Amino acid sequence: MKFYNDKERALSVEITPLIDIVFLLVIFFVVTSKIETNQYLTLDLPESESFSSSISNDSQNIILLDTGKMIIDNQEFLMSELDQLFVGVNAAFSRSEVVVLSIESKAIHEWVIELMDGLQQLGFQNIQIKTYNG
Repeated sequence: MKFYNDKERALSVEITPLIDIVFLLVIFFVVTSKIETNQYLTLDLPESESFSSSISNDSQNIILLDTGKMIIDNQEFLMSELDQLFVGVNAAFSRSEVVVLSIESKAIHEWVIELMDGLQQLGFQNIQIKTYNG
């Protein structure tokens, strides 16, 4: 019977099962993780004490609240009624003057983009954005 010395025998560790387990864990976490389509980014925007802006024409002002309600000339519209809003804006606003979007700071960014995109499709090129804390 032959006995092995510690010097003759090499110690080896099989890592093949370890790789299999790691891949199984990765697959498990990918399958069970929740992926949201709407991911929001919270921004702390700076505020200015010295800057003051003047609105050139108060009659062409669209107010967007964080509830999704828009106010134009004391008429209220919801974001679901965006087509009706654009019909009224197209008839009442002048394309050569500035359109001011007064947006509440907690309003959803997607609404602002939809509103700006619709105004640009109607031919309004001079659009200003003013944010305020509601």
